Amino acid sequence: MLPEDFENRLKAQVDFPSPSKVATEIIALARDPDIEMSKVAQAVGRDPAMTAKILRIANSAFYAQRRPSQNLRQALVIIGLNAALTLALSFSLLSSMRALRAVGIDYPLFWRRSLLAATAARAFGELGKVGHAEDIFLAGLLQDISVLALDRVSRDFYSKLPQPSTHADWIAYEIKELGRDHAYYTAQLLKSWNLPERIWSATQYSHDAHEAPDTDDGKIARCVALGSDLAEAIVSKERVAAIGVLAANARSVLGMSHEQFTEVVERILKLIPETEELYETSILNVEDAENLLAEAREMLAVRNLHALREVSSLQATTSVLLNRTEEAEDSSRRDSLTGALNRPWLDRLLDREFTQAVVFGRDLSIAHVDIDRFKQVNERFGTQTGDRVLQSCVLALQACVRGSDLVARFSGEEFLVVLPGADQQIAQQVARRMLGAIADIDHAPQSGGVRITVSIGVATYTPSQRFASTLALLEAADHALYAAKLRGRNRLECFADLTASGRAPVTSS
Repeated sequence: MLPEDFENRLKAQVDFPSPSKVATEIIALARDPDIEMSKVAQAVGRDPAMTAKILRIANSAFYAQRRPSQNLRQALVIIGLNAALTLALSFSLLSSMRALRAVGIDYPLFWRRSLLAATAARAFGELGKVGHAEDIFLAGLLQDISVLALDRVSRDFYSKLPQPSTHADWIAYEIKELGRDHAYYTAQLLKSWNLPERIWSATQYSHDAHEAPDTDDGKIARCVALGSDLAEAIVSKERVAAIGVLAANARSVLGMSHEQFTEVVERILKLIPETEELYETSILNVEDAENLLAEAREMLAVRNLHALREVSSLQATTSVLLNRTEEAEDSSRRDSLTGALNRPWLDRLLDREFTQAVVFGRDLSIAHVDIDRFKQVNERFGTQTGDRVLQSCVLALQACVRGSDLVARFSGEEFLVVLPGADQQIAQQVARRMLGAIADIDHAPQSGGVRITVSIGVATYTPSQRFASTLALLEAADHALYAAKLRGRNRLECFADLTASGRAPVTSS
């Protein structure tokens, strides 16, 4: 079959499923700039299986919530609107694609590799702080989908390919027969389904991360390409050599250190059980998982040994100077002691979130956190122990929130947690997690044990509970914190509850 004939049949989607009705509606919703959460919940709710999966993933290791979501709306708030759209779409598309039966390729291995590549791509995105985790996962999942399309258009196409064959064998064979590989055709197929550009454009670079442009969408494409390479390395007989090459590529295209690469491998192994459960399939057996982690750690150990030898004989290099420059830029935004956002950056970001909440009618919650009796800690154990308490409190707060939330040092022993899109119920759940997490920490075991508690005041902006300004919202949280202190400490109070009972002045307008 000529390349142009195949492309025409691909556009016509001959004998190949397109997104389901629910998935098509979800794509349309994703393109609506004024989308409301209720419309998304309504669309997803029409598919009971999809609803169950969204709830399951909101309560899974992907988001690590302390208290489970009880309904679809809570789940959508926790994981975010864009995440819900792309996850729902991946479930719908994958279920329809599984109905196909490939002729010339190892079908079980194909789906195993696709899910592994998607999970790996997501992990690269998370550790590389690229963002758009669910878009990355979906692009990684569908990056080879045109292999199935080609198999449907020409049933004997891959039967001519010697078996067993690798992903690189597929590419070389496709270029020889068609002049193009399946990355090009996948991008065309996903584009014809009206998927967002960042998803279909990522797939066209999935065979060469270095070709992806140096843009936000290009970074997504690089994560997808690295995820594909890692999946291939895992199923390859030459895994040890492949892992080393992949670590070097991760450093080249994402600036990821060998330590971070090892973190990616560990993150993938944590996500795989959840992915296997969600998509009802097996991805990686225990032995392969153990070998993968051992090889990554061995590579890291060898690399560190070489680095130690080089440090003794080399002066500071250009890369070290660049790293210092980046660290200096980041340090200007962070409190030097705790690593939390500093007050100037808090003020700037809180103003931005408040404006968006007002303009788009979104919920916005803040939690004012104050360490109880912190002065006594300094007086009894010394300021060094007090500093360690502040540092460990920030780490605990950061572990309790979502990736979109902000943790900042407000003053002395006070912190502010900003929760965009969270209503009072969600904010209370987060605050309870923070109370428990900090109360469980022994902050200075070497000094005989230091345990502290915090008091938290929560205030929430909603379309029905408005505040005149950012300052008014901060004052409301401060009123709630003061009430928590008066009522015994080690507790949380919500401003809305106080105003309802008449125990605090109303500052909303």
